[in-house]
Amino acid sequence: PLTQKEKRNGTTTLATSKHAPSFLASMSPNASKPIPTTEPIPLSDHDDDHDTTSPLEKLKAVYLSVFIDVLGIGLVIPVLPYLILSFEGARASEVGLVIAVYSICQIPGSAIFGYVSDIKGRKPVLLLSILASAISFLLCGLARTLPLIIAARGFSGLTGGSISVAQAYIADVTTVEERPKYLGLIGATIGIAFTFGPGIGAATGAIIEASGGDFQAQYSGVFYLAAAFGLLGFIYAYRNLDEAEKKPVSAKSEVAKVESNMLVWLIIISFAMFSSNYGFTVMQSTYGVLIKDEFGWAASALGAILVVSGLEIAVLQGKLVKMLISCVGKHMSGAIGCLLLGAALAALPITTFSKPLHLFTFSIQVAGFSICQTALPALLSRYASAEAQGSVLGFGQAAQAASRVVAPLVSGVLYDRSKELGFGDYGAPYYLGGAISVLSSLPLLLLLFDRRAAAAESDDEEGE
Repeated sequence: PLTQKEKRNGTTTLATSKHAPSFLASMSPNASKPIPTTEPIPLSDHDDDHDTTSPLEKLKAVYLSVFIDVLGIGLVIPVLPYLILSFEGARASEVGLVIAVYSICQIPGSAIFGYVSDIKGRKPVLLLSILASAISFLLCGLARTLPLIIAARGFSGLTGGSISVAQAYIADVTTVEERPKYLGLIGATIGIAFTFGPGIGAATGAIIEASGGDFQAQYSGVFYLAAAFGLLGFIYAYRNLDEAEKKPVSAKSEVAKVESNMLVWLIIISFAMFSSNYGFTVMQSTYGVLIKDEFGWAASALGAILVVSGLEIAVLQGKLVKMLISCVGKHMSGAIGCLLLGAALAALPITTFSKPLHLFTFSIQVAGFSICQTALPALLSRYASAEAQGSVLGFGQAAQAASRVVAPLVSGVLYDRSKELGFGDYGAPYYLGGAISVLSSLPLLLLLFDRRAAAAESDDEEGE
């Protein structure tokens, strides 16, 4: 709160010792400098009563645009590996290459698109990303050579910044307190799209096959449908999406602006995003092999598990994660998510003696991932200035893309050599992924405890 003297003078002093960790206080050269203002800084993000439209009303078009875009991505998941294998001489290594190319190109793409959206606005960048995704699907459907498939997927990854831009849009039109709720809803939107997308894609291929279409026609038909969804999403967003109007700056936001200059925050939170996504990608890249080796389950069983997981993610991110963040805060929620994900991931190869226990452990891992996917972007946004939301959230998405490159490569090797390394038949990738996720929670907890200690110290000084 502002003192009477500060209100009269029209300045606000940023007391870093109260708002930032004590060991970082010296890193903020402007921490104790007054900020001149030509008009009083609003004491609350809700002081501007000119716009009474709720954030949800403003964000409906964002959610639906992202849903249609991600639905197209989900459509091609069941058919992409088989399309690649249909080319002469293609093997599993070529499948891995195509998947890796997308994530490799997404690393710079997410960061660049987030940065450009800070300068040019959210709407044009989001439109470009959705349209480029549709073009990529069309190229894949037309492709008759493997190099063209690789080029199309690389182009899609490079321009696939829609998630980070959508997150920045949400940050623009919500307050710090509202943000976890609406970031959680975009996670729920993605979860629902990935739940229905693969099923629609598989059904489309089956319909084309029943109509007498060959393998190429089946795969191309699914990509054409995905391109149509992408074009529909582009048209909808173009007609219904308004440019984001940023919330007025509050005194609390000014503190966040100073803290955003501290690179350590970006590194720690982005590392947690990398680690949690690494752990989840370990499961995605090896779990199908694990349940085949251990239980004799086939693709249909894996599909059913992933559908249930998608619904779990949608429910958790739609409501329950917001309640957790409201109770314990973003730092603690992020740490809890990393701990749950890591512990459950490491327990997956240990609980195979009981299928119900194993599946329960799997659901705990999904819950941990869901918490991380809401709490960590919200935390990253909290320490970014209003002018850098796109850049910072794009950096976080780039960190997650990097984990999707590293995890499949490392996990495949560790799975094959697990027994040789002394970790059982297939435990090595799960133990490593679990350890990385658990360890990433420690810096989050240290930052939280240091902030609390700094706040308590500042309160004691004021009492004196």
